[in-house]
Amino acid sequence: MKTIRDIWEKTVENYGELTAVRWLEKKEIKDITYTGVNELVLSTRNGLAEAGYNRHKHIALIGTSSVWWISSFFGITTGGNVAVPLDAGLPTEELIDLLNRSDSVAVFLDEKHSTMADTIRKECGQIKDIFILGKDNFAAATSHDVPAPQPTDIATIIYTSGTTGKSKGVMLSQENMAENVNSVEYEATPGCQVMSVLPIHHAYCLVMDWLKTLSLGCTISINDSFMHMVRNMGIFKPEVMLMVPLMIETIYKKVRGAEETALLDKFGITEVSDLTKAAVRKVLYEKVFGGNLRTIFTGGAHLEPYYIEKFDEYGIGIYEGYGMSECSPVITNNTLDNNKPGSIGKPLKNVEIKFEDGEILVRGSSVMQGYYKMPEETAQVLKDGWLHTGDKGYLDEDGYLFINGRVKNLIIMSNGENVSPEEIENKLALNPLIQEIIVTGENNGLVARIFPDEDATKDMARDELENKLQQVIDDYNSNQPSYKQITGLVIRNTPFIRNATGKIKRQEATLENAAV
Repeated sequence: MKTIRDIWEKTVENYGELTAVRWLEKKEIKDITYTGVNELVLSTRNGLAEAGYNRHKHIALIGTSSVWWISSFFGITTGGNVAVPLDAGLPTEELIDLLNRSDSVAVFLDEKHSTMADTIRKECGQIKDIFILGKDNFAAATSHDVPAPQPTDIATIIYTSGTTGKSKGVMLSQENMAENVNSVEYEATPGCQVMSVLPIHHAYCLVMDWLKTLSLGCTISINDSFMHMVRNMGIFKPEVMLMVPLMIETIYKKVRGAEETALLDKFGITEVSDLTKAAVRKVLYEKVFGGNLRTIFTGGAHLEPYYIEKFDEYGIGIYEGYGMSECSPVITNNTLDNNKPGSIGKPLKNVEIKFEDGEILVRGSSVMQGYYKMPEETAQVLKDGWLHTGDKGYLDEDGYLFINGRVKNLIIMSNGENVSPEEIENKLALNPLIQEIIVTGENNGLVARIFPDEDATKDMARDELENKLQQVIDDYNSNQPSYKQITGLVIRNTPFIRNATGKIKRQEATLENAAV
């Protein structure tokens, strides 16, 4: 299967009557079968063809996860057009810029963003049609024999949010995406309950949460808000979830606090027998995770093995992977049968990896076609078929990949030593007093910029907080060579500014977050 259409048609053939998607409408669970989704896909595909969008037309999607979003994506891509998923959380002016830069000629908006329609018509002269997700846009469309796309056709242009510089449009072919779906090892059987919590416009969510799980006949339940995630786990009772490390860390801190509170309320102490802890954890497993969660796949940033160990105490396995939009996106992953905590897994079967001065280079059938209308930027990262990831890492003797920093983030000290800030941050972030940390190079030294954990420090005076955090720094320094020692401490009043996928914007690490 070399195209998205190949995969989707096989999926509908195999699982037509199974439930494909579930979501909440005013506390009521709604659902739709694979056959039902396919009817929406065909309506969109036929309607677009009838409206003159026949081949290779760029059509944008602006909205959050919904059955109408994913069916429109399939309707666009299975008909040989190019889907341009955009981050619905971006300001209007940025969305307008991306619509223009992507040469989109039509756009699907969810109802929340329908107020943008007039601005789009005014500022995007090339946009011919604006469709509203959830409306019957193509009720009058008749059936068309829309030609299938070719494997080499561009399927989607995904704009990287990036932490620095101007966003780039990653061009992924039909084969790029199909090969990634085919190559990812994912443990699930038809009817497996999956809950999607990440933004659907992001390659990781789109491919892993949607394209891959649908290809296996899973039922995807849509989480309507991160604020409601724990509540929704209780409602949908997922077996498998995809999360970024920030979510895992946040959930664990809440679970750890709830466990300690439960033990203190019942026994007056937290040091109790393993049997007693197991009983408390069983209650929390039902209350927090819904009672069925067994697998979490994660990627997008480093996750300390500590969290893998702690979730295992609740019977939940965490399997870390590695990828980037430019690789459709998965490059390596840990699986139930082959995993090593601390690593980001083994390369997929369609991936080759090599190293150049410590940098990870990738070659394979999922590597992008280039950045849209950015030949210079494409040439900088794609050389002789090898994608230069910008990440530093190594393969161990068992073939597992480890990352130990970003090439661009390296801090060059005055003595010529190279320091990876992530390596230091990952160690210090395990301290319960620290919620977020970025290490910067300033005045020939290293400065730890820390946003304290609000729950752990809420009763501390400022002087006490400073003394305790300085002690954390001093303890770390005592075991480090001089060039890796922290020489400065800055305590932040607000969390760091993050991009759309939750990664901290390092170039803005010295700024307080005005949005908080």
